[in-house]
Amino acid sequence: MLWGKKALRIFAAVAVAIAAAHTAESLKGQSAQPSVLVTEAQRAETELAPASLPAASAVPVSASLSVSPGDALDDLVGITSVAATMSAAQGDHCVPSMQLTAVTGAMIHLALTAPCNRDERIVVRHSGLSFATRTRSNGVATVLFPALKSDATVAVYLADARLVLGRVAVPDVTDYSRYAIMWEWPAEVELRVTDGEKVLIGTAPAISGSDPRVMALGSPDVQSPLMARVYSVAGKGLGKATLTGELRITPASCGRTLRVETIYSVGGVTRVEEQAVAVPLCGTAGDILLLKNLGAALTLAAPK
Repeated sequence: MLWGKKALRIFAAVAVAIAAAHTAESLKGQSAQPSVLVTEAQRAETELAPASLPAASAVPVSASLSVSPGDALDDLVGITSVAATMSAAQGDHCVPSMQLTAVTGAMIHLALTAPCNRDERIVVRHSGLSFATRTRSNGVATVLFPALKSDATVAVYLADARLVLGRVAVPDVTDYSRYAIMWEWPAEVELRVTDGEKVLIGTAPAISGSDPRVMALGSPDVQSPLMARVYSVAGKGLGKATLTGELRITPASCGRTLRVETIYSVGGVTRVEEQAVAVPLCGTAGDILLLKNLGAALTLAAPK
């Protein structure tokens, strides 16, 4: 019994020594160059889910509408802060960089450089708003999208399971109200806003001040498209505008229950909701299912 207790004390001492050596080596490595991997300490500070290390070759499943925000970072290999980038001479030449700029109309201009992610699908996320686009042949992507919070955090998922994080201040977001609807394939949706005699549909984002508009986000030609439409208007609330979603019934979507997510942002305070839409059975392909009263509660109308 005495020998057993002594052996137990020796084993505990060895375990502590090993842990101390491992911690010292970890700290030494961190001081040499910025880390692009999430550590347990960082995870605890930011309340992220534990990062696993699979050999992934595609944008993780977490970069979609099908995973709750709490699971958003489960399958990431690396996270790069825009302030922790390094040159090829210092280490990994594939480390991406991102610059965020606040522009007129409470908009965010994103410029991403990802040398090893050329012509690949990426997913952009900000305060619940998500959409997928593509880098160009040189690994560069530039995107303009509306801010939903004044202290805006932006995340870009890359195809090698890395995540690029950045933050930018957008103080004039408090002057706007915004409503967004998001969907993923096979859904095909258009947001139509009627305000008096004006009818607005999705167009490419532009720096156009406080004019009411519907911004189209996302690229339909990427694998697993993730699309969004954002209605933006100056002031508190959406006014008297009527918001209607038009969901096209196709052979890929008929007879299925599809997910859409909506975001309502007023003065930088956002609310995200998930909706399930039951698409009529096949045989009605080509028709349009109207999603009415989007500003209040999502209701369905008969196919058009």
